[in-house]
Amino acid sequence: MSLVAQRIRLFEQARAVPYGTDGAHRGSELLTARCGDCLAKSDYLRTEFAALGLAVRRVRWLYHLPDSPAEVMLLPSREDVHSAVEVNIDGTWVLVDATHDPALARAGFIVADWDGVTSTVPAYHCAGAIWREGDSDSEPVPNAHHDEPYNPAVGKRYRDAFNQWLREVRAISEP
Repeated sequence: MSLVAQRIRLFEQARAVPYGTDGAHRGSELLTARCGDCLAKSDYLRTEFAALGLAVRRVRWLYHLPDSPAEVMLLPSREDVHSAVEVNIDGTWVLVDATHDPALARAGFIVADWDGVTSTVPAYHCAGAIWREGDSDSEPVPNAHHDEPYNPAVGKRYRDAFNQWLREVRAISEP
């Protein structure tokens, strides 16, 4: 198998795992948990691409949570942080973002394809500067400028509703 084909296979393997915030948060748990967030998917790709001998770095940026489910409106802010990776291919850093599984396209999520050479489309639109591993600046922090304190009960209610909504979207798209 060519190196390009190996890169694509790893990307597709990570992308195929259902996206959710109630699954794995680390790459080492992604395939066994059968569900994972952007942290787990980017960590998995970072580890696997490095094992292929590629230079890889984590990238993060602020984005805004989607409009659904309705519980998002209970949050003091829709700001969150997204994680993906950049891989150095032939001297060029390219974005590789396998966050959303294909079934989520039905709900309007960005589901990337990858040719193994050029950048993918990011899963979430950037709402601030992109932080790259090795930058001297600190990583982005959601709601850093927001005065209202974080309420764990409201956050949990949103996360539970969000993950249930993702399962419902997948159920609609399954034959």
